[in-house]
Amino acid sequence: MNIAYRMADKAELPVIADLLTKNKLPASDITDIPVNFFIATDDNNRVIGSIGVEQFETDGLLRSFAVDESYRDLKIGSSLFDRLIDYSIQSGITSLHLLTTTAKNYFAARGFAVLQREEAPASIQATTEFSFLCPSSSTYMNRVLTNSTK
Repeated sequence: MNIAYRMADKAELPVIADLLTKNKLPASDITDIPVNFFIATDDNNRVIGSIGVEQFETDGLLRSFAVDESYRDLKIGSSLFDRLIDYSIQSGITSLHLLTTTAKNYFAARGFAVLQREEAPASIQATTEFSFLCPSSSTYMNRVLTNSTK
């Protein structure tokens, strides 16, 4: 099996939204906001993984990180994550933010720290995901990005 990774185009947003919905992640706003997505595809060019970043100057909001259930444990998520980190650094993002209800340990192992939601920059707090889509019980996490770390 060959897994290919690339930036998604706008025509693939409905497929990404379907993957997110199947994984119980917010998807209602991804066609309305400027999110840069990386996707993983299988041999049949079917989208089997996604991750995105919504950029606000030097802050980025990690969005829509999902891998199709039948493709888990193949390091697809790690490959997508690494591509997003590289892209974020190249795009001038120095601080990456996220909200999670289920993956706090996964992100903590990748350098994210748990913070209080009130500590998020105003631009991140104003996002649809932060202010509307994710429950207030979500864990807010942050990671400072540098050129020397992944």
